[in-house]
Amino acid sequence: MGLFKNLSKTSQIMIKSSSVICLILIIAGLPVINLIYYFKDYQIEKNLPFIAGILLGYVSTVIRIIMLEKSLKSTINAGNKKKAQNIWILLYTVRLLFTGAVLALAFLFPYIFGPVGTVAGILSMQVSAFIANIFLTK
Repeated sequence: MGLFKNLSKTSQIMIKSSSVICLILIIAGLPVINLIYYFKDYQIEKNLPFIAGILLGYVSTVIRIIMLEKSLKSTINAGNKKKAQNIWILLYTVRLLFTGAVLALAFLFPYIFGPVGTVAGILSMQVSAFIANIFLTK
């Protein structure tokens, strides 16, 4: 965790809570995946692709949190309002394209990275933002 020491407290809480959320998703999701696909003739998303998808979503969440903090800092340090707005729009677009690339990777290779796990890992960022808000407002 020495790599994340220069991040803000909010980002550190988001990364830690996102890792806990993804661990819970793995523990709770494996029985659900096995139960759902038990009744079908085919099984697209088995245990290993599901876990790999959650891990891919978690790694992309960590990268997006770091990108979000860097874009906030660069926007705040911009000289005028128009320049800050242009920087924010550009970096928002980069984060959005990055998320789209991760999702495309998961849907192009569903036997390696499970799409359900990847989407769940990506959505852990939103839940971790709520958790960070709870911890920071106390």
